[in-house]
Parts: sequence; structure tokens; C-alpha cells
Amino acid sequence: MARTTTGAPFSKASTSVDAGGEGHARPTLLSRIAAGLRAFGIALLSFFAFIGGATLFLVLVPADSRLVASGVLLIIAGVALALSNASRAETSARAAVAADLAERDAEISLLRAENEKLQDDIWRLRESDERHRDVLDTLGDVVTRWREGGESVYANDTARALFPDGRIAGLHGEREDPTGEAREDILVETVHGPRWFARRDVAVRDVKTGEPLIQTILRDVTDRRRIEDALVAARNQAETASAAKSRFLATVSHEIRTPLNGILGMTDLLADTRLTAEQRSYIEAVKSSGEILLLLISEVLDMSRIEAGRLELAPAPTDVALLAEGVAELLSPRAFAKGLEVGCLVDPAMPARIEVDATRLRQILYNLAGNGLKFTEQGGVEIRVERESADRFAIFVRDTGIGFAAGDAERLFEEFEQVDHGPARRFDGAGLGLAISRRLARLMGGEITAGAAPGRGACFRVELPLRPATANGQAGEPAPSPDTWLAGKSVVILSESRIEAPLVARRLAAHGARVTEMSPCGGQDEDHRDQALGEADLILLDPTGLRDAGAWLAGARAAGVEAPAIAIIAPTDRTSLPRLKAAGFGAYLIRPIRSATLSQVTRVMLDPDSGPRGWEVAGQSRARPLDGPGGTAPVRPLKVLVADDNDINRLLSEAMVRKLGHEAVVAADGSEALAAAADGSFDLILMDLHMPGIDGVTAIRRFRTLEEDRGWSRIPVLAVTADVTAAAEDAALAAGADGVITKPIDPDLMRQRLSAAVT
Repeated sequence: MARTTTGAPFSKASTSVDAGGEGHARPTLLSRIAAGLRAFGIALLSFFAFIGGATLFLVLVPADSRLVASGVLLIIAGVALALSNASRAETSARAAVAADLAERDAEISLLRAENEKLQDDIWRLRESDERHRDVLDTLGDVVTRWREGGESVYANDTARALFPDGRIAGLHGEREDPTGEAREDILVETVHGPRWFARRDVAVRDVKTGEPLIQTILRDVTDRRRIEDALVAARNQAETASAAKSRFLATVSHEIRTPLNGILGMTDLLADTRLTAEQRSYIEAVKSSGEILLLLISEVLDMSRIEAGRLELAPAPTDVALLAEGVAELLSPRAFAKGLEVGCLVDPAMPARIEVDATRLRQILYNLAGNGLKFTEQGGVEIRVERESADRFAIFVRDTGIGFAAGDAERLFEEFEQVDHGPARRFDGAGLGLAISRRLARLMGGEITAGAAPGRGACFRVELPLRPATANGQAGEPAPSPDTWLAGKSVVILSESRIEAPLVARRLAAHGARVTEMSPCGGQDEDHRDQALGEADLILLDPTGLRDAGAWLAGARAAGVEAPAIAIIAPTDRTSLPRLKAAGFGAYLIRPIRSATLSQVTRVMLDPDSGPRGWEVAGQSRARPLDGPGGTAPVRPLKVLVADDNDINRLLSEAMVRKLGHEAVVAADGSEALAAAADGSFDLILMDLHMPGIDGVTAIRRFRTLEEDRGWSRIPVLAVTADVTAAAEDAALAAGADGVITKPIDPDLMRQRLSAAVT
């Protein structure tokens, strides 16, 4: 942008001011040359005049007058010389003046250039200031400067427009630290009403006087504050709704679990009575429906806890092999009912125990394997646990079901999603199992991924941190030692199984055995079959595809096969055990096969001197001590107080206690329970938490106080409740309960708790 300067430009003949303040005409170059020539001419004329005078003196002046004439001539010469010196002095003075004037002219030129530069800088600063002012005015920021005490010294156009009086109410005044920088949001009354401004105070100084000032910049953030307030209100509303939902779910869960406890409990009691086949099928249908309802309630509550961030993990040393095999065994009745298999294989390199939340890991495996069984019609489900690195392990759950498209993998992990959805879907369920499993895995520091192909099954991969359990602060427990008795042994597995037989073969091969799999019904090369059986050290036979396993073994013995044989049977085939034993089988394994049982049975069969006979080992592997009718009687009968306000649940608990061989005394509420327990005659108390009048928590607390006052030995108290929230459990334990049993009551858990009380 061109700059226009005002006033006439300076010229060579312009008047200047010297140090004395008077004006002088500057000599030009011609005048200086003329002065020099004039001085030279005067000197020259003086010289010729002297020469001419001397000549005339010698010619014209008589000899007697020459002395006087010489004096005159000398005077004339002196005058001429003086005139010449004066002329030279004037010339020198003029040259000095000219040089001084030239030096001053150079200084003036330099000052003129500096002045022009300063003028340009002033113009640029003015332009920058105007540009910044335009930007601030465009942004609408308020800029003010004020002295300590509140006196405003500057306000921009925006400030004057919003605050006509030039003062911002509540802004100017004393600050705790006037030299520091302050930032805050303030609410200020403007001509447009109250507005929110982001305020920034900076200590500055006046450019002219150096006086300390406070510069305040205000930016209108009213819209931002409104959005923030709306977000805060929405968050508070969401938190309130979430809390209300949690209370609703807890209440509904309690109210549903209470009658469900009666349904499932009475079903178990009824199943132990004499029933016809038709009646037993009806009972099983009722129990199955109740268990599905219970699972649905548990899934909804788990999802609610996870979303609320209230689900806490409880890592503890866990035998992952027992856990995985326990899940397979738990699902086996459902699998066998559909004609499916379920098998498990644990990598021998896995540590004996690892630090993990066993309950949540079991829930993940149960959801994945149960999901696989639901969508499988042929084949079955396998669970494999493999060590992938020093700090990671993976669990693979594979099924041979309907599978799904690759694009549906992530969708299935969303809430309420299923492979088939809509009114025509074939499979039941709420679609929460996979979503809960993934969230649990992520809480445990891992992840779940899925892969499948339509019609060819699905495979879910659970990757989790591997933290070997420590003992007494020492390093993690080592992996189990290999089964050395299998090294180099030839084992033949005869089975039509697509799931469990390959897993058993891999298990044996991992310990050094040479394993051959083949069908018991033939179909292979007969020579190869006969050779494998003839060289076998051990035979595992699954008689599922055979008409008579005993006849098959008799034929093999007649053909010269001498290797000991083990029968693999389903739990429902126990009635065939006497025939198999009589036919010559040395032991049996019940599906799904546990790794520990497989090791024990194979060792006994390959090394008969290592322990009891195979039938005894196999029988012990699934034996479960019972406390009560049908099992081992308790060491002594207990006197148990059952306190519950629900008639059906009270009747159920009483029946469970009596069935386990103990004496039950019932109470309908907390007051009645305290009155009954006042004599201190009970060995154990089952206390419901939610009762009218005196609730269970208060009753437990008062009983512990009574117990302490009278100096009794501590009596075990178990809280029984349908409230599965952590708060309810914490309250019961804080009041003095020794444990909590949730409804529906698990008969096995009740048996264990009573057995613990006996010992």
C-alpha cells in the first residue's frame, strides 16, 4: 500500500539552521570556484607588480634615491604579500566551511532517511493497530483497561456498545493478585440482558506514563454455557434414570427370585419322590423353564451392573483346567439331550493355577459354550485352553452349528442381538450373553473375537492376561508334570466322535503317546486296523456306534488283541457298566472326560502296580459325597433355625434341611427368630434379609450382640436373600453374617454349608 507524505521535499538550496540558530545561504560549487580563482589572481597580480616595480626601480630611480625607494618597494611588497596571505586564508576558510557544510549535508541526508523510516514504521503500526481493532470488533470481544480501584481508562467499541456507561458492573475493582493473570467465566448484565463472558485479566503498563494497569478481555460464551448447562442437566437426568433403573431391576429381581426359589426348590424336592415317567418329564420341563428364567434375570442384572460401573472383579488362585472342565460337565446334560458332544482340552503348558476371577471366567465360558449348543444340531462344542505367551493365554470355544456371516461378528456382541432376529427367529434368548461376556473379558484386561462361516460353525476366541498364582510370595506355580507313563506307548481310540475323541487324542499325544484314531465300525484298511490293534498298548473304545461293545471286545481278543481296553460312556449309560466289566473292559471313562481322570485311569491300566484297579479309579473320579439320604449320613444332626416370612420359601428351606438329616425350627419374622434363638440352642441360623418388623440385617446384629453379652461360642449365621446386589451382601456381612446364600437356593450349596457347620 503506497504511503503519501505531506509538505514540500527538501532541495540542495533549501535553508538550514546551524548550531547558532541563524540562517545562512549555502555556497554553491560555482561560488566556491570563483573565490579560489579570485585569490589566485590577486596573488599573481601581486607577484607581477612586485617584479615590475623592482624593474622600474632599477631603471628609473637614481642611485642616491634608491635606498628610500627600496623601502617603499619593500612596503609595497609587504602589502602585496599580506594581500596574498589574506587571500589564501580566505580560501582556506571557505574550504573549511565547504567541508563542514558537506558533512552537515550528509548528516541531514541520514536524518532524512531515518525520518522516512520512522514515518513508515508509524504508518505500519497504525495500520496493524487498526487491523487488530477490526478483528476484535468483528469477534465481539470486550477490551478494557482500568486502574486498581476500578477507574476505567480505555474501552473498545464493543465495550461501549454493550456497556454505555463505560463501566462493567462487578468487573472493575480490587483483585487479590493484580500482577498475575486471571481467567474465569463471569455473568455480566449488558444492554441485551445478562450474558456469560470468559474473562482474562492481564497486568500491563501505560505506554506513555508507565503506569500499571489491568487489561481485561471478555469473550461472550453464553451459548457455550447454555450447552454445558444442558449437558450437565442431561447427565444428571441420565444418572437419576440409571439409578432408578438399578433400583427397579433390584426390586424386580428380588420379587421374581422369591417365587422362583419356591418353584425350583419344590421341583427338586418333587423330583426326589416316586414319579411316573410322564410326571418326571413334566417336572423336568418346569425346572428347565425356571432355570431359563433365572438365567435371564441374572443376565439383565449383570448388564445393569456393568453399565453402572459397579461390577468388581475378585481375582484368586484358580485351577483353570478344573474350571473349564467343570463348565463342560455342567453343560453336558443339555448336550446329551440334543445328541451333541461337549469336550475340553487344556494345554499342558498352562500353570497349575492362575490369578483370575473364577466366577466371571466361568460365566464367560458358560455363555459361549451354551450359546454354541443352542445353535448346533449335529456335532457339538469344544473348549480349548492354550498358553500363547509368557503373559497371555487364550480360550477357544468352537461349535459345529449354523455359524454366521463374517459381517455379523461384531453385531452379535451388541445388546439384544442374535444370529437370527425378528418374528421368525428359531432360537430363544434375550441376546445378552455375548455382550456380557465381551464386557467381562475387557474388565479382566482381555478381549473376545468371533469368526465363523455360514453352515460351518463358529469359533470364539477369549484372550486374557496370564498371571500365574503365587505361593508365599514366590514365583508362579509351574505347569503340571507330564504323564511320563504315556511316553512311547501306542494308544488306539475307536470312536465316531467329532469333538471329544480328537481332544483326547491330542491330550495323550502331548504326553508322548503314539495315538491312532479310527472308527469302531470298520471302514479303514483292514490290515492297517489289525496292525494298529495288535501293536496297541491301550485301547479306548466308544461303543456309541456299536450294537454290542462286549461282543466287539470278545472278537478282538479272539483275533489276538491283548491290550487293556477302556470304555467311554455317557452318564446316562451307567446301567451298562456291569455288562462292560463282565465283557473284559478294564475301566471306564464318563463323558465329558476330565484330564485328571484320564491320567489316573491310563496310568493304572498301563502300570497296574501304581494304584487301585481301573474300575475303582473310574468310580472315584465322579463320586460325590452326600450329606443326607442317598449318601453318607452327617456326623451329627444339626439344629437349624429357619427364619423366612414367605410361607413357600420357609417350607422349602425346612424340607431341604430335614432331607439332609438335620432338625429344622421355623420362624416367620425377625422378632420370632430372635425369641427362638434367645436360648442359644441352635447350631446354625438361616436368616432371610427382607422380613416385616425386624428385618434380617437388624436381627443378625441383635443376635450377635446377645451372643457376646451371654458369652456364647459363635454360632454360624447364613443370610438367605433374593436381593443379589452387592449392597445387600455387604450389609449382611457387616451385621455379622458368616455368608450369604442367594435365592433360588442351590441344594448342593446348602449341603456344603451345612457340612461346613458340622465340621
